[in-house]
Amino acid sequence: MTLAQIDRDRAAYAASHDRLQWLVRLLDAAPMCTDRNRLLVGALIALGDVHRRAGRYDQVGPVLDRAIRLVEHGDPGGSQPLAALLTVLGMTAKELGEFDRAADYYDRVGRIHQEFGATHANAAALAHNLAGLAYAQQMFRQAESHARDAVALRQRVPGRSKVALAEDVAVLAAAIAGQHRYDEARALLNEAMEICRAARPSRLYEVAVHLHNLAAIHQSCGELVEAERLYRQALALKEQLLGADHPEIALVANNLGTLLRDQHREAEAVASFRWALDIAERTLPSDHVTTTTVRQNLDRLAQLLTRNPNMP
Repeated sequence: MTLAQIDRDRAAYAASHDRLQWLVRLLDAAPMCTDRNRLLVGALIALGDVHRRAGRYDQVGPVLDRAIRLVEHGDPGGSQPLAALLTVLGMTAKELGEFDRAADYYDRVGRIHQEFGATHANAAALAHNLAGLAYAQQMFRQAESHARDAVALRQRVPGRSKVALAEDVAVLAAAIAGQHRYDEARALLNEAMEICRAARPSRLYEVAVHLHNLAAIHQSCGELVEAERLYRQALALKEQLLGADHPEIALVANNLGTLLRDQHREAEAVASFRWALDIAERTLPSDHVTTTTVRQNLDRLAQLLTRNPNMP
């Protein structure tokens, strides 16, 4: 489990997946007992989360359904595994654009915390996820409130992880940027990125996320050359870590397309939008916000080029 977590933190999801699959097979062959089932539930939750991170959303449910059955039968017992299960399901639903389902999962986690108590780390994680959900729904003030709760709770965790705190700071920065407070957001993102770069192992996935968010800030401020440089860095790093067909590539390629369009580089923008749409249509629901946004961007640009055939 420890090696699988290290691989996960390095965004080496294939290696983490293989270790966890091996562990599940090993535990399946072990004699039935409470400790065995507790370990199996932990391995299944970690495996489901790796599927989520790798963009294999259709494989999350079957893995976690098995873990849920073990929890419901009372074999591993306790509230913590159930809260962890619901958290992964909530993150998956949010990434698929199923915001009501995500909110329901997080609400259930909150009720578990109220009934059984929660560590500062677990409470911070819930606040972080609520911030991410509010941000995805463009409820930026609510996202900022949750993110500030996450930062405050994380700071109270004994021996807290600097990277975990940096992730909370980053979601706070995103919420602040959504309210056009760009200088404040930029400072927070640079702080988070330095922490992730200095971590051992370096948290390169988080660095890629921060590069993407910084690029969006530069684009909003009209600093298009720097924005393009950062978008391309984020794309290269995410392709290296996640592969060329990950849904997150579609999001970055779409945003790069908007930048190229704003620079009147229409042919390059069309290519970027088509690249993004191809990935989104293969990896996300047809009504997902990324899929519909890219399709709209491509259609509008195609119409513009049709009306103005002499555009470069």
